[in-house]
Amino acid sequence: MADPRIRQLVIKTGVVKRLSKEKTTYEKEVNIERTRLEKFRNDGADDHVLRKQQEVIEECEMMIPDSKRRLQKEFDLLQKFLDDEVDLKETETYTKAAEILTEAKGVLAV
Repeated sequence: MADPRIRQLVIKTGVVKRLSKEKTTYEKEVNIERTRLEKFRNDGADDHVLRKQQEVIEECEMMIPDSKRRLQKEFDLLQKFLDDEVDLKETETYTKAAEILTEAKGVLAV
């Protein structure tokens, strides 16, 4: 049977990849909603519509720190796992995990 560490590595890598994508998506959504708010302002939209759009932006912004915190936690777990399991370094799964960590580091820096 396959090494259970490989399975753990695949799972941890998938979690970091998903959380990186989630954080990026929230950041894009904030930008989209800000653009929409600006369009509403330029079109002379009702105050109620502007307030509701501002609430949407604030809700999106609240999700970013939470997703960043969760990503940082899982990033650290995967980093430790890779540091502890250096004997797997020759596997494709290990290499892929290291690539995902590099990408996630960029997402965390933003």
